[in-house]
Amino acid sequence: MLPSNKASLVIDGSGSKVFAGILDAENRWLVKLERDGSPLEELFPVIEAVLTETGLSLTEIGSYIYCMGPGSVLGLRLCAMAIETWARLYPETAQYYKYNSLQLSAYALLHAKPDLQDALIVADWKKGAWNALYLRGRRVGATEVIDDASLDNWGNLIYHLPQRKGWQSPPNKVQTLRYDPSILDAIRHTDGLLQITDHIDLYSSGINTFQKWTPTRHRAQT
Repeated sequence: MLPSNKASLVIDGSGSKVFAGILDAENRWLVKLERDGSPLEELFPVIEAVLTETGLSLTEIGSYIYCMGPGSVLGLRLCAMAIETWARLYPETAQYYKYNSLQLSAYALLHAKPDLQDALIVADWKKGAWNALYLRGRRVGATEVIDDASLDNWGNLIYHLPQRKGWQSPPNKVQTLRYDPSILDAIRHTDGLLQITDHIDLYSSGINTFQKWTPTRHRAQT
């Protein structure tokens, strides 16, 4: 449970829809709203709408709860920039809690399916590679990157989480997950889901590598 006697603003731009909501001091939804469209156009209107509906201002927000990823890079970065801006304008509200989109989906599955034991949840990263999370014996693992071979070798349930315009088609014989941040109120007590942090931290699937440019003419391979 969040150690705050004020409301919390929840922002999630990791998926194909923009989500914002406000939880009260007892971690119950005062309002929640989800809209189709790009975070570039929809993020601030959605936040303005939830604040207007509750009659709250940013000075009355006790903490920010945000999705750290993985997911849409643009959506995640826009949410991060918005929170960092508000935290500087209203430093008394600068308390952050982060959660992982695949872990949220995993805990939501366990909540909805008491008999579920083992499964693999995947989301697109880049061609031939997937952000993935294993459920083994109802234990939620860490998010990692797997390749197509690891995906093919998994002999159990596979769930696909569409998050952005993918580089590849989802694997065969998968069940598609609907991403739903509003489940936060039901699974908020889950250990390890919400993590307090002193700065905005986004998930990274890997380390960027750069190749040195050499000034030579491109030639056809022989």
